[in-house]
Amino acid sequence: MIPKPAFPHSGIIRRFGLSLFLCLVVSGTTAVAEEVASAMARVADDIRYLASEELEGRGPGTQGRQLAAEYIRDEFQQIGLKSGVEDGSYFQPFEMPLDTEVIEDQTRLVLHSPDQQAFPLEMGKDFQPLAAGGGGQASAAIVFAGYGISAPDLQYDDYADIDVEGKIVLVIRREPQQDDEDSVFDGKRTTTHSLIRTKLNVAKEQKAAGVLFVNDPFSVKQDGKDQLTNPAGFGTRNAEIPFAHVSQAWVNQILQQTPIRAADGRSFSDLSEVEAEIDRTGKPISQSLEGWSADMQAAFEVRPVPLANVIGVLEGSGPLADETIVLGAHYDHLGFGGYGSRRPNERAVHYGADDNASGTAAIIELARRFAAMPVPPARRLVFIAFDGEERGLLGSRHYVDNPTFPLADTIAMLNYDMVGRMSDGVLTAMGSGSAAEFARLLDQAADSSGVNVRQSTRMTRNSDHFPFFQQNIPTLHFFTGLHDDYHTPEDTFDRINMDGVMQTIDVSERLLTAILEMPQRLSFVETQPKPRSKRGVAYLGITPDYSGGTEGLRVVSVADDSPAKRGGLEAGDIITQFGGNPIEDITALTAGLREHRSGDTVEITVHRDGQTVSCSVTLGDAP
Repeated sequence: MIPKPAFPHSGIIRRFGLSLFLCLVVSGTTAVAEEVASAMARVADDIRYLASEELEGRGPGTQGRQLAAEYIRDEFQQIGLKSGVEDGSYFQPFEMPLDTEVIEDQTRLVLHSPDQQAFPLEMGKDFQPLAAGGGGQASAAIVFAGYGISAPDLQYDDYADIDVEGKIVLVIRREPQQDDEDSVFDGKRTTTHSLIRTKLNVAKEQKAAGVLFVNDPFSVKQDGKDQLTNPAGFGTRNAEIPFAHVSQAWVNQILQQTPIRAADGRSFSDLSEVEAEIDRTGKPISQSLEGWSADMQAAFEVRPVPLANVIGVLEGSGPLADETIVLGAHYDHLGFGGYGSRRPNERAVHYGADDNASGTAAIIELARRFAAMPVPPARRLVFIAFDGEERGLLGSRHYVDNPTFPLADTIAMLNYDMVGRMSDGVLTAMGSGSAAEFARLLDQAADSSGVNVRQSTRMTRNSDHFPFFQQNIPTLHFFTGLHDDYHTPEDTFDRINMDGVMQTIDVSERLLTAILEMPQRLSFVETQPKPRSKRGVAYLGITPDYSGGTEGLRVVSVADDSPAKRGGLEAGDIITQFGGNPIEDITALTAGLREHRSGDTVEITVHRDGQTVSCSVTLGDAP
């Protein structure tokens, strides 16, 4: 049993000793109050620094991320933790492909007009080469191919009446009638026909030499600007067809000299007029842009960036000293926005105070407390600040694949991700069903603490505990809830509930003490991970690899008793097609799932061990 404290911060009794504590109270000193205030101040300092302007949102490739890693390492050293890495650096390095950069001297787009004028376009202003098409070169006449959609089943085909073989096609982004609930393109919902990969594949099937791409006027009107996509904005999978994003201003210059003509003789010299005509009639008006041609070339290189987990260890003592408990929190965030931001078009520091400076500060403080104990813990404590979590749990997956302490002797993993916004005294402990003893231990740790520890027996997939859970290690994910500032620049230190952070740490200290004192290991329970599903989206039952880097979408895990499991999908499969449509990322798969309902059967093509395998999967409802 965990002794019930008469007041919060009961770990102070263990550090001072009960007799000394009573003497201090009787003598009227304020030592304990000062210790409590000091603890809160140092945790606040940790969060404040990690979420500061100087750290640039701790995004991959930023100097701020490196500063954060060094700060955590320095704190581990000062606390007295040993390096959890053999070379003594505290850093477990790995890499991720961050940016696909354009090789400028091998990239160009020159338009040639009917009167033989050449217009070299300025990269980044007038056009942007896109890595989704890959490197390559094309010089050919330009053909306007509407939205670049071939959907005979919907009685719409931009390519039906034109020959684009060997030509460069100019296509509009997205799909017709976006604001029409009665549109054959599933009303106002997005279909796979709008996906860039679909458009590129259709252009290749039509034997086009290259693709020029322009924003649709409907979306530009909503966004307020015609913004070019960054080179890797539609992924980096090489479709083997030169592909460039062109500004509406240049497309309109082309149309002013060579208008699009309707069957009844009317002409349209502005892209918004063309869009309105297609929306009105629901029919393509594809045609050659007589006299116009383009000379396009692009080359790219992928820039890997170094990342690193920061690992400190407090060795145990006694017969159970070789058993390990991992306490983890990711320290990376979104940098200046873009990838993962809920405001993807806003370049601003995403401070990440709650996500996840709060969790990082929590494990640092727990390290301080246990390192200050008069005797070593009964089991080894390994403190890991994970990198790359926001890009798909990269750091925790790397550690699990390359553990510095044996996973077979790792008896628990406690993960702290977003513990800075406690509301109404509620702390959620997700994964409490992954060990038979967790429910009882959590209840005892919360007893008389003033905290309502709300247990969720199901396991979530979206933070660094999950790779450990997949190795049959009991895991808990501590979390104080989502909020409107999540993944925006407003996740700042001034909105942190410091009392809630300290309560989370106090409860964790009591829980961890109880686990350390157990004579036997926790009993792992194969609880079902919580499914990812949204209303209106058919359920498949996989965990995908969000980090990319493959020719398709890699399956990390398959849920038990799920449609994917019953249909024959396996962990490690790479999904390349869903219902006949190409799949290159999670966006494409989600769009495919939105087009189906529970009970629909779809063919899913995967690459498995060098072979192409087709699985027939009947989709279901999320359990």
